[in-house]
Amino acid sequence: MTVPELQSAAEIVSSLKGETKDPKDAPVDPRDEPVYEFDFAHTDPRGKVWRGHFKNRILTIKQRRLVKVTKAQLAGGVPMAALDADAWEMNEIIAHLSVSLDPSVKGFPDWANNLEDLYDERLVFKLYEEVALHEARFSRREEASGRRDADADRPAG
Repeated sequence: MTVPELQSAAEIVSSLKGETKDPKDAPVDPRDEPVYEFDFAHTDPRGKVWRGHFKNRILTIKQRRLVKVTKAQLAGGVPMAALDADAWEMNEIIAHLSVSLDPSVKGFPDWANNLEDLYDERLVFKLYEEVALHEARFSRREEASGRRDADADRPAG
C-alpha cells in the first residue's frame, strides 16, 4: 500500500475545480517580466485622446540612482524639503518615467518625449499608474521567489 501525497487545502480545492497546478499551464501575465509593453489611451477633459505604445523596464540599482539624480535636476536647485508634496510627487513620477520608459519602441508618442510640457497632470499620473502596476506585479513575483526588496528595510522619507 502506498501513502498518498499530502496536499494543501488550496491544492485540493484546485483539484476539485479541475484546475491544474502545473506552472507551465498557468496563464502568463506579461507584467511578470522585467520588460513590459503596453498600449495606452487617455481622454483629457477637453475630449482629446492621448495614445501611445510604451515599453517599461524594471529599474536596476544604477537606473534607480539615475531617477534620483533626475529628480534633483527637475527641482532646479530648490532643496527637496522646500518643495510641496505635489511638486515632489510630480518630479518623482517624471524622473521615473524618463528612465523606465523606452522611447525607441515603435509607437512611442511624441507627446511623451517631454512630460513636463504637458498641461494635464492626470495624463502623467495615468501613464505612471500603468508603470507602477507593472512594477508592483513584478516585485510580488520576486518576493514569492525568496528575493528581497532592497527598499524594504529603508526608512520612509
